[in-house]
Amino acid sequence: EIPDEEVWRIISLRRASLVAYVRDRLKTQLIRRGAGRVEIEHVAHVLDPDALTIGFARRFASYKRATLIFHDVERLIRLVNNIETPVQFIFAGKAHPADQPGKELIEKIIRISRRNDLKARVVFLEDYDMGVARTLVQAVDIWLNNPRRPLEASATSGMKAAVNGV
Repeated sequence: EIPDEEVWRIISLRRASLVAYVRDRLKTQLIRRGAGRVEIEHVAHVLDPDALTIGFARRFASYKRATLIFHDVERLIRLVNNIETPVQFIFAGKAHPADQPGKELIEKIIRISRRNDLKARVVFLEDYDMGVARTLVQAVDIWLNNPRRPLEASATSGMKAAVNGV
């Protein structure tokens, strides 16, 4: 019985809060890395609180196919830079220390997220922990989940996102 307008207002507030959270984390990452002033100042323009926000946050394993959306980078560039219906992606997670292919997936996402035509709309959050996971599952619009079937064990991150209205 909650009016649609109220639901949308809450979703919009959560997304705006998520964008502020991501910007703060990115700024911390850059400062820790010794980034220059211009790169740090750019963080203020990363992500759009009004854009459709897609999240992926979990352990990186090759069967989870986190980088599948990068198969056609030119199409991705058109999607994220569409003025009328912009889309943005937030990635976070860790690979098992012995999982070299998982680490390579993270490296690919970081490399692509640094492209000038994507860096304001595709981000990777370092130091993944339960707080990052909780923030993302409460505020993204869509939870990216595209594992190779039947390899997904339980899809718990997607379940948590669904419980939060994602």
